[in-house]
Amino acid sequence: MLMKKAASLLARILLVGGCLVYAFWGIDFAQLWATLVRYDDMALFWTTVFSFVGYAIMALRLNFLSGFKAGNWLCFKAFLMSMAVNNIVPAKLGELAKAFYLRRECHFSLSRSITMVFWERFFDLNAILAMGLVVAFHFKLKMAFVPLAAAVGGIWVALWIVRAFPDFVGRIIDKMPSNRLAEFMAELKLQVLHGVTPGFMVVLGLYTAVCWACYASSTFLVLLWVAKMQLSFGHAAAVFVISSLGMAMPSSPGALGVFEAAVVFSLGLFGVDRSQALAAGLVLHMVQYIPVTLAGLLVLGKSGLSLRKIRHSEDGLEEAQA
Repeated sequence: MLMKKAASLLARILLVGGCLVYAFWGIDFAQLWATLVRYDDMALFWTTVFSFVGYAIMALRLNFLSGFKAGNWLCFKAFLMSMAVNNIVPAKLGELAKAFYLRRECHFSLSRSITMVFWERFFDLNAILAMGLVVAFHFKLKMAFVPLAAAVGGIWVALWIVRAFPDFVGRIIDKMPSNRLAEFMAELKLQVLHGVTPGFMVVLGLYTAVCWACYASSTFLVLLWVAKMQLSFGHAAAVFVISSLGMAMPSSPGALGVFEAAVVFSLGLFGVDRSQALAAGLVLHMVQYIPVTLAGLLVLGKSGLSLRKIRHSEDGLEEAQA
């Protein structure tokens, strides 16, 4: 286990290091600074404010997944906290923090909270895949969406198996070595059999579409309004999709380095100068990182949870049940 963690850490360090070298290679820092100071301050302010509209929509979706029992304000705080944890810890522990928080505040079972997070992330993956395929076909970009398509398709197949062969799946669950994993799978099976209706899928899909439209709008606003780049909406959409893949990859806290490299690469496809591309990437990352992290850390500080207990799931579970 220790060797596996060490290998994973080394791989992330190499990835982040390579991305930072790529993003900053050959950059004229004087030109980079000159580009940054030309940005529209008021446009940047209102773009940052608008980003919280997207977070509010994320909270509405999470409340829908709770059966409207958690409340929009609680879900908003849970989302902010999960984003903050993801942005400061080198692992996607924010989702676990969200599950613990909902478990304690709403008196849900932990398996139910984790199942809610599963549906969020699964539909987000579907959204990234759908947008990625559209961009790839439209611009004939050689982007590696095959692994993502295989992963998403595999989950759909697994859900179909749960629906079609519940007794067989039940026997598999009974043989799970971990009680927590068995509880999660049993909760997911129950939802798939009784709660996942066509209406549920449609509504969750619509929530997800609005969430990602708002999320994409921040990228559009930074590129086209704050930075005043001469790009088409299609070009901005391609930058958003590629940068979103960079954010989704397990790497550094908040995808530092990886995100900037993704923006520099994607803007480079459309002939944007590297200094201008890096400036846009840095500002866009700042908009998506600093405000939500500060707000989420405030929620975390008041929640009674801690990074140490989130990092160690057994302690985190005890905290959530307190």
